[in-house]
Amino acid sequence: MSMSLPITAPTDCPVKALLRRPCGSLALLTDAQGGFPRRPGAMMALWPDGARVGRLGAGCIDADIAAHLDAPGPVTRLTYGVGGPLDLPLPCGGTVQIALIHSPDSDWLGAIWDDRIRRRTGQWCVNLRTGAPCRAGDPDADDFALTLPPPPAFQIHGEGDEAQALATLVAAMDLPLMGREARPDAHTAVVTLFHDHDRELPALAAALRSDAFYVGALGSRRAQAARLAALSDQGFDDATLRRLTGPIGVTERGRDPRLIAASALTQILAAYEALTA
Repeated sequence: MSMSLPITAPTDCPVKALLRRPCGSLALLTDAQGGFPRRPGAMMALWPDGARVGRLGAGCIDADIAAHLDAPGPVTRLTYGVGGPLDLPLPCGGTVQIALIHSPDSDWLGAIWDDRIRRRTGQWCVNLRTGAPCRAGDPDADDFALTLPPPPAFQIHGEGDEAQALATLVAAMDLPLMGREARPDAHTAVVTLFHDHDRELPALAAALRSDAFYVGALGSRRAQAARLAALSDQGFDDATLRRLTGPIGVTERGRDPRLIAASALTQILAAYEALTA
């Protein structure tokens, strides 16, 4: 199977926590059926003194996972919900499978963190009998194929209330903000939030020449038509211009800067979820 880690891993994530404090275990969600609130690939770090970083359930299974920290062997396989050995029904229904890796390889954890800070997508196989990791190739029946994309970064152009509101939301979600002069990578969303639309064109042109997964601009449908015409005059073809989202957001005709920011953020995160699922 092949799954992805949720995109909103905090800075103090389970992997980083285990690097800071070894001798813990790593719980890895390997399968989820039904309405469970985490995707396969989600992680939680646990230690014998009761400390935990991250969550796998909404409080319904994490404590039981911790009760297996002293189980023998390198990996403990746990099943919750329908078909599981425990009388622990999930409120969301369905079935969840967990691999509790008792001594995760420190070099592997370091490589995951290095991939993340360098904004590379990590491709791994984890053997669910031994806990041994390897770079992804041809997994066998005991391997879990794990894709670990970096969290989405944001490059925000604008000085008004909308730009400030979006930057505040991004910071509150512990997602990275890129400098305005940086070249966006394939995991970056570029948003322009100008009311003077002539000021947005240099940033939009640079974004469309990059690998940014999302490029969007504040404004009405009339403003979108005008910017597309201006960018076409600069030599951008129709296929490239189709990458430009406008008006931005999941709601129409928003006027409150906070609503505009929240609407744009929702659209961007949904786009990244679809890209990395």
